[in-house]
Amino acid sequence: MKPKFETVGQIRKGNTHIAYENQSAFDIAMELLGSHYTGMPVLDKEDRVIGVVTIQDLIRALPGARKLEEIRVGEIMTRSPLVIDDDTPLEKAGQMLVDGTLPRLCVVHKGKLLGTITGHDLLRAWIGLPPAM
Repeated sequence: MKPKFETVGQIRKGNTHIAYENQSAFDIAMELLGSHYTGMPVLDKEDRVIGVVTIQDLIRALPGARKLEEIRVGEIMTRSPLVIDDDTPLEKAGQMLVDGTLPRLCVVHKGKLLGTITGHDLLRAWIGLPPAM
C-alpha cells in the first residue's frame, strides 16, 4: 500500500513541548505530568536537538541523593536522539520507528525543530486521515 502523503514534512507534527538542557528536571516532570506526553526533545542554546527527556529518565533520577529541582535536564536526558529532516519519506520514518522501537522521532527543517511524530501520526498520514486534534 502506498502512503497518501510522501514525506514527514507533509503531516502534522505533534508534541511541540520542548526542554532546554539547563532546565530543572522538576519543571520538565511537571510539564509532562500536565500533558499526555511521555517525553520531549531537548535543545541546546542554538535550538538544535541534542537529546530527549522522558518519564523513564526522570524516574531513573528519583532514587539519587539530589531532588529533581537540583538536577538539570542535560544530566539525565537520553543523548543523540534520532532526528529526521522534514523531507524524509514516510516509508523511511516508519522503518526507523519499527527498527528502533522508538515512541517518537524529532523532525527538523534546516536543523530547526518542527515537532515530533509518533507511530500514530505516521499511521494516520499513511492511510490519509486528517491530523488528530
